Amino acid sequence: MKHRRHRRVEAKGVAAHVEADKLPGQCNIENISAGGLFLRTITPMPLGMPVRVELTKGGLRTPLVVTGRVASVVSEAEAKKHDAVPGVGVELDALPPDQEKRFYALLRDLGLKDLADPTPLEPDDLHGHASPDTHTVATNVRGLLDMLTDALQKVKDRDDEIGKLKDQIRKLQIELKAARG
Repeated sequence: MKHRRHRRVEAKGVAAHVEADKLPGQCNIENISAGGLFLRTITPMPLGMPVRVELTKGGLRTPLVVTGRVASVVSEAEAKKHDAVPGVGVELDALPPDQEKRFYALLRDLGLKDLADPTPLEPDDLHGHASPDTHTVATNVRGLLDMLTDALQKVKDRDDEIGKLKDQIRKLQIELKAARG
């Protein structure tokens, strides 16, 4: 039997502002743990996509900012099939110590008492971690290809800029050499 690394708790009263490609800014958090969170959304996102989330809740003076990557996807079709909610699971990055203290305080406020004990993964929960839905897989692949295409274009643009700067340097060196004489 597989185990979750962290217990999850319902994110009652926690609002989320998400910064990620193709995802609306405001999202509801279905559940949260010391290692991740599940965002309710029907917007497909590719696995591995970076995500930044600002968490707010009564009692927090300033938003708590967490970052991570999309680790699982539950499509609308899967959600209907398994009587679940569509969305994405986000595996969180490590937090600086001061932010980690605030984050753990939020988790305790939501009802997590012992943050170290893993909770067994039930067989019914498996649909939230892997998607046999070919539409979701195709969407993830398209999203990753889009991200790769964008990254390659940025590299090409920077290479072009570097080439132009090298040309300018060569011209200036020639002019300087001619001026010296």
